[in-house]
Amino acid sequence: MVLGVLLFSCGPQQPSLLHEIQELERVAFEGDSLRVDIRQSLLIKYAEFARVEGGHAFVPEALFRRADLLISAGKFDEAILQLQDVHDGYPTFDKRPLCAFLVAFIYDEHLKDRELAVRAYERTMALHPDSPEAMLAQQSLVLLP
Repeated sequence: MVLGVLLFSCGPQQPSLLHEIQELERVAFEGDSLRVDIRQSLLIKYAEFARVEGGHAFVPEALFRRADLLISAGKFDEAILQLQDVHDGYPTFDKRPLCAFLVAFIYDEHLKDRELAVRAYERTMALHPDSPEAMLAQQSLVLLP
């Protein structure tokens, strides 16, 4: 039994999820265009990484990048949920103000829901008052029709 464990552990290593993600990110663009096949693979890998490596420091960044890909795919409702999960679930993540602002921006620009955009912009200002995103939220509120 011990020999079997040793042989198994000495066998060829599977690439880590993080390595797979890095390789996909490396080939994701053709010029300025995101490859649709790579976007789909990254959407899956980011989510898988978060599920499998829950405590890893890269998890909130992976989920943030996943939200960005959801936006680029036009999956705005899913992107909002992902951004809210990152914002609320990772209190030390440095992009929390950006997550809050992007939720408002999606409601405003993509979903054209003025009421939810106003609430989300106000939430950004209330939760992150000293951030550049709070200033952007304030400016965006002024520009709302």
